[in-house]
Amino acid sequence: MIDEKCVDTLLTKYFERENILVNHQIESFNDFIDIILPTIISQSFPLTIKFHDKTLNIHELTMYVTSMDTENPYYTENNGCTKTMTPHIARLRNYTYSLSVLIDLEIKISIYQDDDIVILPNKQIKGVVLGKIPIIVRSKYCVWKSDILSECKFDVGGYTIINGNEKVMITQEKIVPNMILVHKNSKNNSKYSHVAEVRSSEEKTYGFTKTISVKITNKPRLSDNKLFISIPRMKQDIPVFILFKALGALTDKEIIYHIIDNDGSETDKMMISIIRASLESVSEYTTSEQAIEYMIKYINHVNASFSPDIKIKYCKDILRRDYLPHLGNSFLDKIQFTGLIINKLLKVAMGIQEPCNRDSYANKRLEPAGNLMANLTFQCMNRILKDIKTYVTKEVNAGIWSINQNYDDIVNDINIHKIIKSNYIESVLKSALATGNWGMKNNINKQGVSQVLNRLTFMSSLSHMRRISTPIDSSGKLIAPRKLQNSQWGYVCPTETPEGQSVGVVKNISMSCEITLQTNSDMIYQFVKSYVLVPEDIFTFNKNDFTKVFINGDWLGYTETPEELTNEFKSKRMNGSIHPHCSIYWDYYLNEIHIFSDRGRCIRPLIRNSESVHHIVHSDLKDLSWEEILFHPEMNLISYIDPHEVENTLIAIRMSDIEKQSYTHIEIHPCLILGALASCIPFLNHNQAPRNTYQSAMGKQAIGIHCSNYQRRYDTFSHVLYSPQRPLVNTKMMKHFNFNSLPNGINVVVAIATYTGYNQEDSVIINQSAIDRGLFSSTFYRTYKDEEQKNQLTGDEDIFCAPDVDKLLFPKPCNYDKLRENGFVPENTQINSNDIIVGKVSPIKNHPDYKYRDCSTCIRPNEKGVLDKNYIDTNGDGYRFCNIRIRNSKIPQIGDKFSSRHGQKGTVGMTYLQQDMPFTKEGIVPDIIVNPHAIPSRMTIAQLLECILGKSCSLLGYNGDGSGFNQTNVEDVMNVLESCGFEGSGNEILYNGITGEQMKTSIFMGPTYYQRLKHMSADKVHSRASGPIVSMTRQPAEGRSSGGGLRFGEMERDCMMSHGASAFLKERLMDVSDKYSVFKCNQCHMIATGNQEKNIYECKKCGNYDDFTKVFIPYSCKLLLQELMCMSIGPRLITD
Repeated sequence: MIDEKCVDTLLTKYFERENILVNHQIESFNDFIDIILPTIISQSFPLTIKFHDKTLNIHELTMYVTSMDTENPYYTENNGCTKTMTPHIARLRNYTYSLSVLIDLEIKISIYQDDDIVILPNKQIKGVVLGKIPIIVRSKYCVWKSDILSECKFDVGGYTIINGNEKVMITQEKIVPNMILVHKNSKNNSKYSHVAEVRSSEEKTYGFTKTISVKITNKPRLSDNKLFISIPRMKQDIPVFILFKALGALTDKEIIYHIIDNDGSETDKMMISIIRASLESVSEYTTSEQAIEYMIKYINHVNASFSPDIKIKYCKDILRRDYLPHLGNSFLDKIQFTGLIINKLLKVAMGIQEPCNRDSYANKRLEPAGNLMANLTFQCMNRILKDIKTYVTKEVNAGIWSINQNYDDIVNDINIHKIIKSNYIESVLKSALATGNWGMKNNINKQGVSQVLNRLTFMSSLSHMRRISTPIDSSGKLIAPRKLQNSQWGYVCPTETPEGQSVGVVKNISMSCEITLQTNSDMIYQFVKSYVLVPEDIFTFNKNDFTKVFINGDWLGYTETPEELTNEFKSKRMNGSIHPHCSIYWDYYLNEIHIFSDRGRCIRPLIRNSESVHHIVHSDLKDLSWEEILFHPEMNLISYIDPHEVENTLIAIRMSDIEKQSYTHIEIHPCLILGALASCIPFLNHNQAPRNTYQSAMGKQAIGIHCSNYQRRYDTFSHVLYSPQRPLVNTKMMKHFNFNSLPNGINVVVAIATYTGYNQEDSVIINQSAIDRGLFSSTFYRTYKDEEQKNQLTGDEDIFCAPDVDKLLFPKPCNYDKLRENGFVPENTQINSNDIIVGKVSPIKNHPDYKYRDCSTCIRPNEKGVLDKNYIDTNGDGYRFCNIRIRNSKIPQIGDKFSSRHGQKGTVGMTYLQQDMPFTKEGIVPDIIVNPHAIPSRMTIAQLLECILGKSCSLLGYNGDGSGFNQTNVEDVMNVLESCGFEGSGNEILYNGITGEQMKTSIFMGPTYYQRLKHMSADKVHSRASGPIVSMTRQPAEGRSSGGGLRFGEMERDCMMSHGASAFLKERLMDVSDKYSVFKCNQCHMIATGNQEKNIYECKKCGNYDDFTKVFIPYSCKLLLQELMCMSIGPRLITD
């Protein structure tokens, strides 16, 4: 029988597959380049351009794409040579890491010749660059292996590099295509009470979904309601039965029998009574032509000058291409499917069926990086086709070819690069990835899709690439989409979500969740058709006696043997005849079978509860790969289940449960329902749920080692912890994503006690002597980037040099002394907060005194350190650029933030030398003292468990297993600790380090894994006496980074008013802020002009020249008064 050892082997086999942790990003990109992009190109070409002007002699020009290929990423040096671009070079030299898509074109031209149309020989143009597409790192098109030493050996890939910055695309949720979803309208006063929606898209092509919605009006009596339908390209909703007649269902009887179940029930009679009013309202339209004429009136973009035949053809094209395109061109199939939509809508409106849950994961699909890039590329291709038509038409009408009548020159090797603009796709994709605004310039429908990869820790990077976003407004107050749905079990981490307005909107996929690609459904159609029957006579066919069969939403017909079909499908899936990622779901309640092979479904592996489960042992699995286990003919051990098929399963949490009940499947291990960061929390099932969520957020802020090649990288900023440690208590999952190789914490001795009172309210006391020995010390790296640029207007070029400050226009008030002649500071030079680190000047023309303007780079205010590394090189245009890395040691101090792995966060309240800290009889001194009040109310029992298990592990030299849901018995842990000579509950007798007395109570103490977070008091402390002011209001600037002042706000003002401190208020709000003096006329009390030095005064309103008073007001008050005067309001200053 499968035991713990077999489970560990299965987990190892699953996670040792290449790129499995970010498989959804990488595989979707490979699918995009291999499958989707050729599909988009084949949809767009051949492109035919017709010419109606016979004087040009050209009848038409057709462009064919004969083949598509890709070219490895490369960059060009300024001497003209090209080199292979690796991810490391792209980061270092601020390039975009992209591949070129090349196509071979064949041009076919037909001309008029003596009243005949003659086809000229085809012309071929090879190697045309269609565009450049950013590459996902570690995909099959990535060349990282050619410079493997420069890459982090633990890097999982899954991100792109845009202008040297690592960008990750957040997987987006969308509504499932081709499924009928019926919703109740939430607004009671709405025109429609219920809506049935179908987002239709063809399987064989790629494009946007066409949304069709059938609606029922909101009248009190059901029989008074009418049905309307919304179709793409139609201005407004039309009666649904007009559509039936346009499609060819002309009689009321035929329409009714396509809608009802035809089982003679009361439900059928009720349905007929509801649709009667709608049928009667369109009874005057008796032919398909009349119905189409009715529809023509409401079609968008129909010109009145079009002939009737063109209008009818256009309307029929809409019905064929835009109405339920996934059903093909058969109008009969569309009539039947429309009848089914109305059937479901009426049953929900009558209360027979429940409305669909739009937040269920069965009704969602996920779009990883490849699909997101494909959506943009599809939009770009439409624009490129328009540009090709425009340019070719222009070339035919007024091109060079007409001089010598050489038809080959219409499209040739020279002008093809103008016809197909190779930089268009690249610029759109780069812009979207750089800004995160997904869509073309005039159609940006999503924001925040692309984000800068969080490289603070390895786990934060991994979590970022496994993130999912729901495309709703996060500031909205909708509750339902944020809730944890039961359909998300095993697919979405129940713990890892942000706090605040994004809660439940941003999620993370679970560790065993994968996202499917499109699999060819031809084999499934072929297999299913032998089980499917199509009714010959709908008037006698009872639909409830048979089970409906759907493949990806396409309704094939009915089956008499649903159980046989389901079992045979699963059998073929087990032996590999059908792809293991395909799913089948038999809905007993609706009497429907749904088969899915589409992309974007969540799937996860489960153990099948078959006979072989009881006989498999560890030796059967250890030499097999995951694929071999999956397709093993005798084992039949693993099945992939999606949110549809899970409805037909009963899943046991543990192997021991299968003896109690007949389960269909068993979880490989229950901890697989968690995401990446939650999997690192030991014993998390013993914690209060919000604490696990807090740790999931803080695990991304912990300082550790984020990659193995950090010394070769020039990240904007990074923290590296001195001598981090792997935890004493691990979880099963941590070894599978290399947490122990790139840890982000230290095992410290923690005592839970009140000691001197400096650890109240979540603050902690830390051993200063341990800090002096290097505990939690870290290095902070900051990179500054600059480059020589050319002014495109004047042609002037920047120069890196050590400038002569006296000859500079507007030099910075900083220290230039550390610069060498080349404009850079030598490595390992101490840098202070006012030093220039890159000297750069820009030439000025037509200035009498100065030849150069200062463009130097200064270190950020409030930062200092040592110049760690200068990287200076030349880009492809021949201009120099530089990456300057500064390092600075960060030693823990009062105010810095620390956290355990259980959401127990706190700041340092006090540090004591070792001699002042409590100690045990063996002389062990705690590194951190935590307040006991932090434990009971937060219910973080797992921290106590980790502590006593860690204590046993440190004594015995083992690693503890703290995996969630592993049924660890606390008494067993206590017994192990007692066997080592310690109290089982972890308590110890301590002695006061200040007095030497024995403390009056025993103290819980032991090793716990603690993290230092990136929030440090030295980076946030802020004060100022004087400094920069805002030129418009003359008040102090805002913010620490710009040397701003401290805000004296409304609440501070109210507090001073309550104390009656009027002089202090005046000083704060005016004297030390924006004090200003004006002269006011004592006769009309308006602001006047005056010059106190020359004793000249004038009031232009009343003509006064000698009676004035000088008043002091804030400068912002003066601005307000002047704005009022601009609006013809005369503010008067009364001083008497």
